[in-house]
Amino acid sequence: MLRLQTLTVPLWLLAAFGGAYACTVEREIDYEGGVHPPGFAVKDNAEFHGAYLKSITYKMGTCRGCHGDDYSGGAVGFSCNQSGCHENGVEWCGTCHNGKAPPQPETGAHNIHTFGCQNCHTVPQNAREYAHPNGVVGVAMVGLAEHLGNTPQWDPNTQTCKTTYCHGSQSPEWEMPQGPLPCNTCNASPPDSHKRFPISDPPEGCEPCHGKHEDPTHLNGQIDVFEPSCTQCHGSLPDGAPPPALDGSMSPSSRGVGAHTRHLDSALPDRMGQAVECVECHDVPAEMRANGHMDLAAPADVRFIDGEYNIVNGSCVVSCHWNKDPGPLWTDTSGAPRACDGCHDYPPLLTREGTPHPAVEASAETCQLCHQFSPSTHVDGHVDFLK
Repeated sequence: MLRLQTLTVPLWLLAAFGGAYACTVEREIDYEGGVHPPGFAVKDNAEFHGAYLKSITYKMGTCRGCHGDDYSGGAVGFSCNQSGCHENGVEWCGTCHNGKAPPQPETGAHNIHTFGCQNCHTVPQNAREYAHPNGVVGVAMVGLAEHLGNTPQWDPNTQTCKTTYCHGSQSPEWEMPQGPLPCNTCNASPPDSHKRFPISDPPEGCEPCHGKHEDPTHLNGQIDVFEPSCTQCHGSLPDGAPPPALDGSMSPSSRGVGAHTRHLDSALPDRMGQAVECVECHDVPAEMRANGHMDLAAPADVRFIDGEYNIVNGSCVVSCHWNKDPGPLWTDTSGAPRACDGCHDYPPLLTREGTPHPAVEASAETCQLCHQFSPSTHVDGHVDFLK
């Protein structure tokens, strides 16, 4: 075996290569009189070559001068790329960066940042590029951190990232405890735009629309939304649509709940007319993110083809209720709006054409001498007469 003490090359020309994951097995070399001090290849030794290279800011040229340009032997005939040493190559990224490529240092929050080194550092093409390695960790946040016009900054004094897309308005500490971060580390939970909606505790409450937060779609520069069904937010029959209301209420005395069930559930046993579709009172969006659908302003938008909704007192003046003004209150649960005089006089004073209605006894039996009545034909826009 070649004995290093026979060489006459000066010590400064034989500085060894380095890295945190260098040789882990002591070489069978007689160091007495050699150019390397004892322990130069022993990781836990004070003379370990990784520590030496760090002290000279990783100037690797002297290593190549003796071990060859590719560290495979060179003048000394001893390869650095062998079992027990740098099996993946001396200049492999993982040699200095925790044995992984791309590097994943264990310091700070590196292990939970999986977006690629290039978003926070200027990544060299190779280990010989000017100023790399130089012992200084440079932070230059670009790419994802700049998304949506952000101007990211690294504060070395507080060890925090500021004004990044990734963390929103928050500035979490780099050395903060590791592990899954709460949703409010980066954004309000729920965000201000969602506060009027009843959302269970994140992240479970977010998953129906946005998926699991650990998915690779999280923090990818866009808001990923899965198109839900209407009933996911608005309830489903036979319970009505809603409850629940968008503010979480279940009570019919809430404007958000009101008489929805009465209008939509065709199975109610005491119906006065046929059920109506949502589109009769609202603009039904083609998709969840349609303009004007999930806006921040309450209450929900009401649009009648013939009539109007009084937003102040919550009453409807529409042809369905014979244009009675003031119309029935949306939150009236007394049953009065379903009485025969809830929409028109009983008997009516005027017909739909505006002509006087015959003066008759106020009884269902008298009405049915001229008119057919059934929930399927009542309140359908036509006055039905018996033939």
